[in-house]
Amino acid sequence: MKASPASTGEEHHGGIDSNELKARQIDPRNVLDLSSNLLFVDHPQRVKNAIQTSQFSHYPDRDCGPLLDALAARHQIPTDRILAGNGCCELIHLVASTLLNSSDRAMMVGPTFSEYARASRLAGAVTYEVRSKASEAFAVPTEAIQNDLESQSPRLVWICNPNNPTGQAVDASVIQDWVESCPQTTFVVDESYIDFSVSTQSLVGNEAANLIVLRSMTKSHALAGLRLGYLVASEPQIQALTARRIPWSVNELAQAAGVAALMSQPHYDAAMQRLQTEQTRLIGELRQRGYDPISSETGFFMLPIGDATAFRDRLLSSRVLVRDCTSFGLPEHVRIAIGDASATDRLLAAIDGRPLAATTPSDAVESGSAPTWGDDFRSQLHQLFRLRRDVRRFRTDPIAQQLMAQWIEAACMAPSVGLSQPWRFMSVDQPSLRERVLAEFELQNESAASGYEDAERQQYQKLKLAGLREAPEQLAIFVVPEPSQGRGLGRQTMPETVVYSVVAAIQNLWLAARCDGVGVGWVSILRPERISKILAVPDHWQLIAYLCLGYPSGPAQEIPTLELAGWEERMQTNQLWTHS
Repeated sequence: MKASPASTGEEHHGGIDSNELKARQIDPRNVLDLSSNLLFVDHPQRVKNAIQTSQFSHYPDRDCGPLLDALAARHQIPTDRILAGNGCCELIHLVASTLLNSSDRAMMVGPTFSEYARASRLAGAVTYEVRSKASEAFAVPTEAIQNDLESQSPRLVWICNPNNPTGQAVDASVIQDWVESCPQTTFVVDESYIDFSVSTQSLVGNEAANLIVLRSMTKSHALAGLRLGYLVASEPQIQALTARRIPWSVNELAQAAGVAALMSQPHYDAAMQRLQTEQTRLIGELRQRGYDPISSETGFFMLPIGDATAFRDRLLSSRVLVRDCTSFGLPEHVRIAIGDASATDRLLAAIDGRPLAATTPSDAVESGSAPTWGDDFRSQLHQLFRLRRDVRRFRTDPIAQQLMAQWIEAACMAPSVGLSQPWRFMSVDQPSLRERVLAEFELQNESAASGYEDAERQQYQKLKLAGLREAPEQLAIFVVPEPSQGRGLGRQTMPETVVYSVVAAIQNLWLAARCDGVGVGWVSILRPERISKILAVPDHWQLIAYLCLGYPSGPAQEIPTLELAGWEERMQTNQLWTHS
């Protein structure tokens, strides 16, 4: 049997323990892990491609040059103030071994991540903790810290902000005051969870000589399996730390994935917004059940539960893993990370002691069924269908190109006859081309209006049928009518299925954009051959759609604009569905 962490000197952390699951005969693929504080996100294709194409047969860049450039651009600081590491744990131990000597005093603001104390003890320091109280909802004890700084003069102070496991944070201005008033003390502020917080302020811009800020891409970009973190400090501190670090500690895959993830930041920002929405729902559901979750500044929270070990084991029997906080000295609390809507459904079902249908692909594979999702996800999906509405009025705010890339990637996941993938996308960026498209629309719109008489013409002319002047993005979508890909499969009797495939791709793109709060408008009052000529596409391409994309200038609406304007009424479903 594997020795316990306590017997080996190894600290206990969250995450799946394969040996425990093996002893319980639980397949780890079927476990929902809410014990680790990671962003729930499906990585964009850019990150996956970066990993797959990494040249891992060679040594990695020792200095992590491209990664530091990307981090410097993100934080608007010089690369000379950044040091990358194999996760924050490596950097924590590096800081302790570099700055601490035998008999130095190191303070922890607890309860907190155990590696701060462990690294300090390994460096020979005397460690102690200024601890927050459960009776005060674990608020950071700033007065006690201030008193201790004055009376004890510690060499090093470790502050996790927001804190793990309590989720509480201290205002950056308070830390800055400590940094300025205690120049002989180095403050190490771990901001691993700051990207999950909407209000905690970062200190990466502070260049004080006695301040080191830790950041983790493991958490905020879900790169735990690759291990990637970094610290920000003054240039002299960086030089001292670099002189003691292990070379090549950040592998090639982690560096490549980190750069790609930073280039895809809007993707992770959107996932973070979804997490915050889900956190509100989960905490509300728990309070309705009589629990009292502790408010948190980050993507996890603590739950007073009585016997944390028993509660954790009960949920694990339902294949849901939460963090027993006994190792933090909190045997009556568990820590729960926020997942997606499906994760919330599984957690609540486990807490309620009720069964839930297969909710993960691996569950479905084992049961031989198709994967299913919870009621909340299904409700949101149908809400998305209702809000798919054609949008004509846009704000002019720009759209991140990474978001555009994600939506086109979603479009390319659509089914296509014979796997022909006959769609082609063209972003219309040049103002001169947009003006020519607008002129074509106005010409055809006037012609269309002339086809109506009297009141109908007046009604038509009041309709806003395009957002060509305001939309920040315009996208022309074409079909290759006879693609060589697919080798004609499925098209001999129904060649029009090639066009239908493109329409399916458009629907995917539309829904993906709507998920990110962006509206889409399909401009059909155009002559396809004229648009093809304006855009100078290959002769055999045929225009299927000209789309305007942008953030809607008004509230989302479920009723179609044409129905609101009295142009037409929506038919009932039973009028459209018959039986043979």
